[in-house]
Amino acid sequence: MNRHSTKRIARTLAAAAVAGIAAASFASPASAGNSWSPRYVALGDSYVSGVGAGDYADDGTDCYRSANAYPQLAAEAMGARLSFDACSGARVEDVVAEQLGNLTWRTREVSIGVGGNDAGFSSVLAACAGTDTALCKTAITNAQAVITGSLPAELDDLYTQVEGRALFADVTVVGNPRLFSGTSCSATLAITPEEQGLLNETADLLAETTASVADEHGFAFADVRDAFAGHEICSADPWILGYTGNIESFHANAAGQAAYAEVVTPYLEDC
Repeated sequence: MNRHSTKRIARTLAAAAVAGIAAASFASPASAGNSWSPRYVALGDSYVSGVGAGDYADDGTDCYRSANAYPQLAAEAMGARLSFDACSGARVEDVVAEQLGNLTWRTREVSIGVGGNDAGFSSVLAACAGTDTALCKTAITNAQAVITGSLPAELDDLYTQVEGRALFADVTVVGNPRLFSGTSCSATLAITPEEQGLLNETADLLAETTASVADEHGFAFADVRDAFAGHEICSADPWILGYTGNIESFHANAAGQAAYAEVVTPYLEDC
């Protein structure tokens, strides 16, 4: 039996014990059933909130939570009660400070997608969207240094806090796709095929680093890179927007979010 199976069994036994105690404290079976409705909490940054997919919530924030985002689609498919807390621009520290409040012992599933902003991907893309290849390569090197240097400890802290708040939840860490196909078009501005390759390598490094820390906590890792292959920027059927002149630049579109949902939904077993 592997570590993931052992951890799942332990959570199940603990949840069953708490369920018995909780059920006894409710006045009626109906109230107990309502309290035990499955709950799914989605944490993370703009790739989770659905920037690029349109139909954003008018909730008084700048989070750009889309009705087409994969947490919404996955929750609908599973019939899960969703706490959609992801927010555009979030770094790991923002998730820790602002997005953990809805995690409780009743939470059954958690998905987390964060780390790109910590590595400064927006700034890196800006540096590469010109004609100064040296500037682009320096920005990429700096981002890779963050991914291998400070990011693992920050993710470890976040994952530890999630475990502590959502004791009986299964947690899935969700990765990001590679953005580029290796070809140039107007949507890539002046990012050359060589620079695209380096940016894709950095996306791979982020995925591998995030997956490694997730594994240390016994969390699943939903890797979307293969699903997006052939649907990068400049492809015949892109699931990722290129440069749009606004916040949606270099984010998954509605079709991309639907592809995310296809990958992530099977991990939400307890919903």
